[in-house]
Amino acid sequence: MSPANEQPRALYPSRSGAGATLGHHLYGRTRQPILMIGVTPTGVEVAASASKAIGCEFDVLVAAHIRLEGLGIVGALAEDGDAVIDPEFEPRFSMLDAMEESIDRARRAVKRERLLFRGQRPLRSVTGKTVVIVDGHLTSPWKVLAAAAAVAPGEPAHLLVAAPVGTRTVQERMQARRVDFVCPSVVMDPGGHPRPFGDPGDPSAERLRSIVVAREAA
Repeated sequence: MSPANEQPRALYPSRSGAGATLGHHLYGRTRQPILMIGVTPTGVEVAASASKAIGCEFDVLVAAHIRLEGLGIVGALAEDGDAVIDPEFEPRFSMLDAMEESIDRARRAVKRERLLFRGQRPLRSVTGKTVVIVDGHLTSPWKVLAAAAAVAPGEPAHLLVAAPVGTRTVQERMQARRVDFVCPSVVMDPGGHPRPFGDPGDPSAERLRSIVVAREAA
């Protein structure tokens, strides 16, 4: 392979390795009892590994982006929580129907995916626990913020968002919302790192592995 075609060096050898590193970073910032929640599908393997690193409970929560044609991601929602919309997005009146349709589509996707990842089992109780919402490679804050909003009514003792890799833009969004954010590797490119993990970058395979890991948590 010529140098021009070589893949960039991965930040972490694998998602599980990234999760172990994240767990070590969280160790001094969290108190038991801790519940590590992986946002599906990209945070599941990372969260499972992080939970093993610090010896805590693990579960998964299903979230979906809200997208509009021509604009991309404008927000997200998670399970039974309300939609979290980018405050900089100001829809015109003519876009309201498309917005409602996009939110409905995201809710249907969440309902379908929840059956795959958790079946009929409810999310483990968050009451009185340190709850860590985990994703893998954060280039948009909306899914983890929607997940945090969905679990907040359960009255966790402390709520954090964490990811092994995130962008400076995401970090700034978290700071603006006063969200406790743990991210060992912050990159300047808004598009994120070209190769955050050394695992094969096949979304279908990642999703399948995540479903297996989530089901094992049951």
